Amino acid sequence: MRVASYLLSLLLFAPPAMAFDEINLHGAIHAEHDISAAAFLGDILVIGADEAVGHDKNENYIQLLKREGDNYRVSSNILVYRGDKEHGRELDIEGLAVEENRIYVNGSHALARKQIKPETEYKKNLNRLATIKMEPGRKQLFRLTLDSMNNVTERKQISLAKIISNDPILAPFSAIPSKENGVDIEAIAAKNGQLYLGFRGPVLRGGFVAVMQLDFDNPEKSYRLLYLNLGGLGIRGMVSVPDGFILLAGPVVELPNEYRLYHWNGLDTLPGSRNGTLKLISGIRPPAGGRAEAIAVEGATDLFYNIIIMFDGIKGGAPRRYTINR
Repeated sequence: MRVASYLLSLLLFAPPAMAFDEINLHGAIHAEHDISAAAFLGDILVIGADEAVGHDKNENYIQLLKREGDNYRVSSNILVYRGDKEHGRELDIEGLAVEENRIYVNGSHALARKQIKPETEYKKNLNRLATIKMEPGRKQLFRLTLDSMNNVTERKQISLAKIISNDPILAPFSAIPSKENGVDIEAIAAKNGQLYLGFRGPVLRGGFVAVMQLDFDNPEKSYRLLYLNLGGLGIRGMVSVPDGFILLAGPVVELPNEYRLYHWNGLDTLPGSRNGTLKLISGIRPPAGGRAEAIAVEGATDLFYNIIIMFDGIKGGAPRRYTINR
């Protein structure tokens, strides 16, 4: 009853959605139905997908797109990770962040349970239901340093798996598949030399979800968890703005299919902490079959931000341009 009441309340009290303009991506988009991350490198749009491509389905790219009028076209591709059978084929790219000439790419650090198949016999489905996919490839965070021609000059990677498994809040959820309220990092933002990683799950009692703040070069000693209450939703995307962050919130599981935009000042909002603020901006209504996954700030004035939101599950990401008052 509590779960049903919660889902009903989300539907009844969902905030109205904002107006938007549709835009298009041109060129060869990798995993074009699975775009899950976006950021801006100057005036270049950077996108990533949560599915690998290539002959062996083990190549994980980010793509750089140049603006053409109101739209964008692929100009170059950067291979971030090539997986294998031992370590997993997928990085499961869920977030992108840019600061100066560095691009940060995070894997989900998540586990997945195999999906059942309606056309498969009972015993095989039961076996699939009992199988959890362990993929070390997902437990990576990359930092790519680019030169003036956007060529990668330095590549570093770390994993947050040890931090997660040793943290008293996150550790119990580290063995649970992501779609069942397990650990799932789906967002990243960079600000003043610090990274902020947003968790889709777990959502804790009271509706709180974590953001992990850390220094890439010293993650274990520098990390700390900040807490936000998104009313039971998790963080699906985030981007840095001068006065904090814009968050894209959405469900831990696929339902309810509701998404919201928030402004967060970057400070802990757990009761007893000081000065943390979280403000609802608007609801986001996805196109049919889409899941709001990627958010990036395209431009800003003294009065507003232009943001782009893209949707996993739809060819080309169905990008939309929204205007948010500052």
